[in-house]
Amino acid sequence: MINKKKRYIAVAIAVIVIAGLIIFFAARGKTKTSIRGESFTVKRGSVTHFTEQTGIIKAQVGAIVKVGTRATGVLTRLKYQVGDFVKKGELIATIDDRELLANKRNLEAQIEEQKRDLEAKEAQYLYSKTNYEREERLLEKEFTTKDTVDKAKRELDVAVAQVALGKAKVKEAVEKLKALEVSLSYTKIYAPISGYVSQVTTQEGETVVAGLSAVNLITVIDATKLEMWIYVDETDIGRVKPGMKVEYWVDAYRDKRFSGTISLIYPQPEIKENIVYYLAILKIDPKDTTFLKPEMTTHVKIIIDEKSDVLIVPNGAVRFEEGENVVYVKLKDKVERKAVTTGIRDDKFTEIASGLSEDERILIPSAKKSAPGAKK
Repeated sequence: MINKKKRYIAVAIAVIVIAGLIIFFAARGKTKTSIRGESFTVKRGSVTHFTEQTGIIKAQVGAIVKVGTRATGVLTRLKYQVGDFVKKGELIATIDDRELLANKRNLEAQIEEQKRDLEAKEAQYLYSKTNYEREERLLEKEFTTKDTVDKAKRELDVAVAQVALGKAKVKEAVEKLKALEVSLSYTKIYAPISGYVSQVTTQEGETVVAGLSAVNLITVIDATKLEMWIYVDETDIGRVKPGMKVEYWVDAYRDKRFSGTISLIYPQPEIKENIVYYLAILKIDPKDTTFLKPEMTTHVKIIIDEKSDVLIVPNGAVRFEEGENVVYVKLKDKVERKAVTTGIRDDKFTEIASGLSEDERILIPSAKKSAPGAKK
């Protein structure tokens, strides 16, 4: 009797389990077939994975030059004003050089006089040398005295000293002339680089007083030498490397896209509003400097990875359910959920590494049925 009762209980439990399974699979099948959305054919294409950052256009080191002078005097000429273009080597400004020119003429006259005096002393030296040699020969034949020879020797020594002194004076005057010519060169200021005048700090007629450092007259900027400072968030800097491609645009030209390559990343961080950033530097192509100006804000896409000829589906087609990435495949009379392995993704498409074949039809679930995006 007891065995019969146990048998009834076991049969009842089995019936309950089977009924539960039937209800579960029926409900699951109903869920699958009730999925609604836009259909899409799995295809091959390209996927570009990127990170979005913000940058600022800056002038390269050496692109901005403050042009000054070490001369003191009245600024007699200033050819350029703000906005003017100047070529490298062109005369920018001149400072009154009349006093320096007068000093130069006086010094040149002194040098000529000292050279004539040196010539006379050299002639005296040659005479003293000849006389001393003659007296020595006469002494050998006892036609003169030892005192006369000694006197001729002293006169020769004096002549040698006078010649050395004369040469030293001429050399000193020549060096002074060279220094004066250098000072005179400071009165003519030439452009060290080609570029546009961005600032003028002194005007014609003003007196320039040079001190220990050169007085700044104008500032020239070479607008073709620009770079971009990309502020990369600390959470993304591990994926960003020198050599990566960059696409960017500015608000002034929203429909125009610029490109370049990261040349280096500064190790020193910058902290703004309690957020840590690292600077990635991009040299801007000179042809793009026609549009770009220093201090412009840029919207940047750093290309982390690119793949072509891979299977792709729209991002909305991939759902994360029950711990795995899945898509819904359209069959003849039903919709089947299928687990997939995803690769990289961009703002439109996700790479399917495995789980789907080309030309398979899938569903992009509608907004009401969509779930959080697939894990990357």
